[in-house]
Amino acid sequence: MRKGMFVAIVGPSGAGKDTVIRTVAEAVHDQPGIIFVRRIITRLSDGVTEDHDTMTPEAFEAGRAAGIFCLSWEAHGLLYGLPQSALDAVDRGNTVIANVSRSVLSEAVRTFGRVAVVEITADPEILVERIIARGRESAAEARGRIARSAAFHLPHAACNYVRIDNSGPIDVAKERLIKILGSSGENRRRAE
Repeated sequence: MRKGMFVAIVGPSGAGKDTVIRTVAEAVHDQPGIIFVRRIITRLSDGVTEDHDTMTPEAFEAGRAAGIFCLSWEAHGLLYGLPQSALDAVDRGNTVIANVSRSVLSEAVRTFGRVAVVEITADPEILVERIIARGRESAAEARGRIARSAAFHLPHAACNYVRIDNSGPIDVAKERLIKILGSSGENRRRAE
């Protein structure tokens, strides 16, 4: 059986990564071999933001030591992880999709082998508006977060890179990601 592929969804806060992922998951729910991974985060689920599993920082660190994560990282004072089942699914030939930090792309390539990187972004003012709408940060904090968003290093071994601008209607970004998931994963790098 051929090894599958991991699709790393990356981009700045407020780009709508989780919204795009959710709408695509709903659209392709009946397609076998496409799996969307639920992240584990040391933040309580609030029903408004991303649907995730929650762990205390202590339980997360114990889980990391026990090897329950195939990929983990820290960002914005929180711990994030993908369960080992994500790697198992790729090893079984599936296309596995998850929102990850740009800082772990090289580790993702080492872990999964075949990795496609989809960067979802939006106009900076839209990013600020979306972050403020979450109600967790002030306008100044949101602008600071966007200012800190840096370019990232794309690992040479990544088999595909696509940039999607999510400044407009969600259906545009959704259709672009669905098209990417339907592609064969050939080597290409482009912006859409």
